Amino acid sequence: MFCYSPWTNIDFSPTGEIKPCCKFQTKHYNKIYNINQDSITNYASSDFLKRVKTEFTNSEWPVGCERCKIEEENGIESKRQLDYARWKDQYQLYQLTSNSFITASIPFGNTCNLKCITCGPVASSKWYNEAKDIYNITVKHRKFFKEDFAADFVTNAPDLIHIDVSGGEPFLSGVPEHKELLRYYISAGQARYITLHYTTNATVFPDEEWWELWAHFKEIDMQLSIDGVGKRFEYIRFPADWDNVNCYIDQYIKKLTLSNFRISISHTVSAYNIYYLDEFFTWCNNKGLPRPWLGRVHSPAHMRPSVWPSEVKNKIVTNLKNSKHPDVINWINLIENSDDTEYFELFKTKLHEHDNYRKLNFSITFPELAEFV
Repeated sequence: MFCYSPWTNIDFSPTGEIKPCCKFQTKHYNKIYNINQDSITNYASSDFLKRVKTEFTNSEWPVGCERCKIEEENGIESKRQLDYARWKDQYQLYQLTSNSFITASIPFGNTCNLKCITCGPVASSKWYNEAKDIYNITVKHRKFFKEDFAADFVTNAPDLIHIDVSGGEPFLSGVPEHKELLRYYISAGQARYITLHYTTNATVFPDEEWWELWAHFKEIDMQLSIDGVGKRFEYIRFPADWDNVNCYIDQYIKKLTLSNFRISISHTVSAYNIYYLDEFFTWCNNKGLPRPWLGRVHSPAHMRPSVWPSEVKNKIVTNLKNSKHPDVINWINLIENSDDTEYFELFKTKLHEHDNYRKLNFSITFPELAEFV
């Protein structure tokens, strides 16, 4: 058991937090690095990062890596495993003593036009009022990009091969700064070696300037983040419009004629949509979209797919067993072996608070689960 991310990857949250990857849980550590106060150089040489590296070298799971650990224990492909499968050749050539990042995740703030139910104010500015009113949480609208960011970043990533761009929504958040970084790599002649991976909510279609910039890069992977179909999508990805998103998906599909462009799908599995996994996979298949990547909600805990009591879990498992999609069936282990029922009453309470706030109705949108809430 080993993960290369602490050596090869650097991840920034929309509010500037620095960590080894997007799944890493910094809440377990005393010192948390942030680009607003700390340089990348200081993070790269920190005792924090040395500790994580030492634990992996000793075949130990760092406490911050619990999300991958839980998924692997339940037979679900983790980010650690997926990254290794994609970057195996680069990892084998990588010198662990080089202290140079070759991959990165760089959002450019938390500007977003949606407040997805499983998200929050850290990743979405749209959440600000609702988070304050329901959870008494205040998170400012953030852009972490600093004037010296590019110089600091390039110094620590001279041989960069990949950038993940999430959000917020990447085509609304920090757009000038984002394009500035792309132009830097184009001018340096390095863009042709770099792949770009975007996670977009598919409610905004990039204008022609984006496509002109992307033409210089090795590959553009446009990951469409979609958590349901039809009215269930609109409920979870509030206040998105399913018809508009479908229209933009069709436009992305037309762009597949470009030699360096591809589409991928991500689906966040939560208490809201675990029952409907087969429906989503069938829709993707009928739409001609690739096999979705599935990620489990870890936080907030009361929205985890395993929050349901045993009676509901049995109904969910029965439904999943009828699926023809192996990836759907794989989630049965997690439902059967994970127990987050301690949060179920909180789930119901917050569900109704959010419904009242947003003027939605869970029972109408998710009729198969209505009797249990």
